[in-house]
Amino acid sequence: MKYLPRPLNLLLGLALLAPPLAATPQDDPYRIPMEDEDDIRGGLTQEELEVLAAKITPMVAEMRGWDWKEPVAVGITTPEEFTAFAHESFDKEIGPEKLTGMNVSARLFRWIQPDQDMKEQMLGALESAVGGYYDPDTKHFYMMSTFNQGAMAEFIMAHELQHALDDQHYPLMPIYERAAGNSDREFAARCVVEGSASLIGNRYLMKGAQEGWLNVSEMMDMDMLNSMMGSMDDAPAWFMIGLTLPYLDGASFLVRQQGLFGGIMGVATHEDLHRAFTAPPTSSEQILHPEKYWDEESFDPPEAVELADASEALGEGWILADTDTMGELGCAVFGMKRIPSPLQVSGGFSDWRHDHSMGWEGDQYRAYVHEDGRSMMHWRTLWESEKDAQEFADAAKEHAQPRLPDLHKIEVEGKVVDLLFASEGAKPRLRRLNQ
Repeated sequence: MKYLPRPLNLLLGLALLAPPLAATPQDDPYRIPMEDEDDIRGGLTQEELEVLAAKITPMVAEMRGWDWKEPVAVGITTPEEFTAFAHESFDKEIGPEKLTGMNVSARLFRWIQPDQDMKEQMLGALESAVGGYYDPDTKHFYMMSTFNQGAMAEFIMAHELQHALDDQHYPLMPIYERAAGNSDREFAARCVVEGSASLIGNRYLMKGAQEGWLNVSEMMDMDMLNSMMGSMDDAPAWFMIGLTLPYLDGASFLVRQQGLFGGIMGVATHEDLHRAFTAPPTSSEQILHPEKYWDEESFDPPEAVELADASEALGEGWILADTDTMGELGCAVFGMKRIPSPLQVSGGFSDWRHDHSMGWEGDQYRAYVHEDGRSMMHWRTLWESEKDAQEFADAAKEHAQPRLPDLHKIEVEGKVVDLLFASEGAKPRLRRLNQ
């Protein structure tokens, strides 16, 4: 699956907390106001933000056990300024040519509909759901001007300031740059980055609630949460999976404990953090099965799968538009009978380890587009055993093929499964994809 452009990988998606909390519609006639609900204050001023940063910055350092090397600049940004930043980051990282290729593969996989655009889908879901973000290029933390003060704002700030602290000890952008071009590897790297910040954000929240200096009831500002969640209502499931799992599974991965409890209550050792930041996991398989990264005997890096460029074989007018790796997580979602809703994803209610995707060894797809708009794609997956390959092929035939009109062939040979896609009018050339 495609994930966020690297500059946007450090944004906080509030869907992580909002679904379990924002259950009361804004216009519910039976709504009963919570105690002190009217006392919840509006957005922070620059002066108030600086005061809050002075409080939280040393606490983050104490909880992680690392020293700050330099101060972190903090500032207020408006939704309009964030929108401009997000679009600029997307265009800088992706660019129009790469975006065209991403749209080709996304439409064949039906991550988006034929008349939709990847950029619009991704940024549209984010623009009103972000409370704050840390920009590793400028080393600056920004809080949204429209985000209410209270426990949620402090939680976000602790999370994002941990990004800044991590960045001072283990520069974040090179971690993403080393994974560039492989979305599965980028996802694994993002799990380390977001998992680290989530551990401290969660710890800050729990400590404040236990010691009484943080009023967690302020996180139940329904109007604010429902407003933010509104942009997520129609977000594609693949986007929600890529956005939220690094916060949930990344934290659990770093503390070597499965499930939400480990990510909320666990503490990562300095030794494990050092390893994860300097030699990050290289696949979603290692995130879903932490022993395949942490345990020497079970360590299992992905196998490289390299498809030949078939654009010449397809004929005049065809070009290679996009190539990438789906990983075990992508294979899991692809073969699921029912893809989970945004609520299930962001609430951590879905298990991503499935029989049809376990045993993944590697994969690659190549998508092609003709100058007249027709498109084709060859996706090759490699499995640990012939049984694993057959289980994936069976799931693809039973669950994926009925919802994907452009998936025409699923071929199994030993441990390899080839899937061939073609849009309307391109099907006669399918045989040229896998020669």
